[in-house]
Amino acid sequence: MKTSGLLLIVNSLLLIVIWVFTGIKYAGLPEMIPTHFDFQGNVDGESGKATIWLLPCIATFVHFLFIRATRNPNSPLLNIPDGFRRSKFHKLYLFSLQLPVMILFLDIIIESIRVVEGKQQRLSGAVFFILGLMFAVIGVGLIKSIRESSQKSND
Repeated sequence: MKTSGLLLIVNSLLLIVIWVFTGIKYAGLPEMIPTHFDFQGNVDGESGKATIWLLPCIATFVHFLFIRATRNPNSPLLNIPDGFRRSKFHKLYLFSLQLPVMILFLDIIIESIRVVEGKQQRLSGAVFFILGLMFAVIGVGLIKSIRESSQKSND
């Protein structure tokens, strides 16, 4: 199995976990839950518990958006280096980029519920680590793009 196919399966499983975890925990949530956090991870906004479903819905939209984006590597909406477009590497790149996004959604849901349950006081630093991972994947794409453009200008 190709690495991109494996990443698609992992991303799909993460989406399922997001929905299942939210569904299991929903009944036990109070009427008001934390929905926004400041940069230190402290709660600075609350909403009704039904808003917990917003993150799984967004994660689902993102998941299908990434799947759709892999079907047409020449789409003008897909901002990837030309070298990625000419190979099957675009799927690997996109699903690699989606992985930290899905992990981020899962982490935010889990930590928000843990705050509600009193098991932690604020979001942990994991969010920043996951964001760093996402930016690292984006950086790989940027480096590849810069190398391609410099090779084209030298030719």
